[in-house]
Amino acid sequence: MKFVNINNIDKIKWNDFVLNHPNGNFFQTYDYFDLQTKCKLSEPVGYAVIVNDEIAGLIVGVILKNYFWPVNIFTKRLIVMGGPLIKNDKVEVFDFLINNFCSVEKQNSVYVQFRNLWKFDKAKFDFIKYGFFYEEHLDIIHDLTIDKNQISKNISKSKRGNINKSINKGTIVREIYSFDEYIEGVKLITLTYKRIGLPCPEDDYFINAYNLYNDSGKIKSFGAFVENELIAMRIEICYKNTIYDWYTGDKAGFNNRYPNDLLPYNILLWGKENGYKIFDFGGAGKPGISYGVREHKLKFGGSLVEYGRYKKINNRLLMWIFNFGMLFKKKK
Repeated sequence: MKFVNINNIDKIKWNDFVLNHPNGNFFQTYDYFDLQTKCKLSEPVGYAVIVNDEIAGLIVGVILKNYFWPVNIFTKRLIVMGGPLIKNDKVEVFDFLINNFCSVEKQNSVYVQFRNLWKFDKAKFDFIKYGFFYEEHLDIIHDLTIDKNQISKNISKSKRGNINKSINKGTIVREIYSFDEYIEGVKLITLTYKRIGLPCPEDDYFINAYNLYNDSGKIKSFGAFVENELIAMRIEICYKNTIYDWYTGDKAGFNNRYPNDLLPYNILLWGKENGYKIFDFGGAGKPGISYGVREHKLKFGGSLVEYGRYKKINNRLLMWIFNFGMLFKKKK
């Protein structure tokens, strides 16, 4: 077995490996890696295990920084979404890959976190022995193979009421094809994240996502309009048979049009009509801890799943400073 930097892997073989893996997802592809290289506050990293000149295992992660030097020293964290991918679930490949990955990346971030997109076999793939600890974390998954009418019936009565009110007031949802409209929607997203105090990539990141993957259909954007005025936009990642809810933003003053109810409803129906099997509504917080976003999302139906996360702290002092900074920011 050989442990190699992902930059030395043929990108076609890389994408084919992810495409053909049963748990392959967009966040492990060359496409996602390439997109992250164009973001000022992120640094993609990736490694592969090669056996007999073929990819046997792969990890793609992103070092997120949030701020520029020297503050970014305290905020750098390495996030791996939907990885690692191991061919035929070979434990020896997993062990070789994780051991080398942790060794190489130990000095490059405050902590490493694997955000699982499926249920790992804890007994088979042992993150714990490499210094990780397990964190419970929820996700909401929609089955789009069920009948279209059932998708609508699974939505709560209150949400269906809001959706009908919005439609009766003339709110329209449609896919966004115009670059100018997309840029307008991006501004809504960045303003929304600023308003709620969450980190968000710069405009250039979203522009690159559009330029690289809009034509291929891997990135889809949907807008809610009131008399041709864009009041909300959601960006979705479409890969294989799954739609991943990615970023969303809305304009202040239009709560009575319920765009954050109307848009997810229409995206669910669009996914069903276009042959997708799964809608991943994204994170839903930790079990047992009240979380308004989770309550909102669950009213659209879907199944609450606990795929969890694995986390390893590389620098405990910097981790303490990071946590203190986050706590201070929330109290401001």
